[in-house]
Amino acid sequence: MALYKIIAGTFHVKGFQPDGDSIRFQANKAENWDFFEWGTPALKAAKKKQLRVESIDALETHYEGYHQSRAFAIAALESLLDMLNIKSVIYSLSVTQIVDADDGKAGFIASASTDRFGRPVSYLFPKNAKLIDGAVMDSTALPVEDSLNFQLAREGLVYPTFYTSTDRIFAEKIRAVVTRARKTKRGIWSIDRTPDFTLLDMRTLQEDVLVLPKLFRRLVGFFDNYSDFGKLEEYMAKQRDNLVLWDGTKKKSLADLMKITGRRLQLKTPVEDILFSPK
Repeated sequence: MALYKIIAGTFHVKGFQPDGDSIRFQANKAENWDFFEWGTPALKAAKKKQLRVESIDALETHYEGYHQSRAFAIAALESLLDMLNIKSVIYSLSVTQIVDADDGKAGFIASASTDRFGRPVSYLFPKNAKLIDGAVMDSTALPVEDSLNFQLAREGLVYPTFYTSTDRIFAEKIRAVVTRARKTKRGIWSIDRTPDFTLLDMRTLQEDVLVLPKLFRRLVGFFDNYSDFGKLEEYMAKQRDNLVLWDGTKKKSLADLMKITGRRLQLKTPVEDILFSPK
């Protein structure tokens, strides 16, 4: 069972490129970062740390020059900002950067570790959460239902995306609200096409179909490197995702869960049943 460090601080977006699952955070007390292992002194010393928001994946507003549905991508981001009371947001013309905002708003994060990029893997909480700065809590005590991660998933604004390192207690709770959101077709679940869609080109991915962001990123990589669509299945099989399904079944890649027939792609396994290997 993982132990989570509770850190009070402020959230920042001005001058950065946040999205619905990515934001910067500055701790009120720098010594709280001593709880973590850091790859380099520079990562530890950075005041405003990039977070990796755990258990969720928002639609891409900017990835390798591409984006997913603007409406749902921005909805997730603006919902996150609203929950953090960050107001007066002004975007760049490309809607990829926030050039001005009333940010620096107080809140908490709960994190057990950093990823390989030095990002604290975090659950985010508003300033009124009943948490104590500097405390250490396990997953039986941390109120994940009060986290913004949980709330975004409950409202159908983000996809659930779990890793083999994700706390199972938290994942189980998020899986439950995702199941309800899908049944009631809330948010993205009203138009999600991950289980079955026809892929013509990059425009299809950006404008016509809504799919799991991790699958979107895989397909962007394919279109950027291949001109022969017939190579898609081979390309997908080369991606060593090292998946574990919720029931413990192991798979090498998403290709093992997909059926590709011409331009038709099918991924029938519910996305919340897939655990990815952290990279």
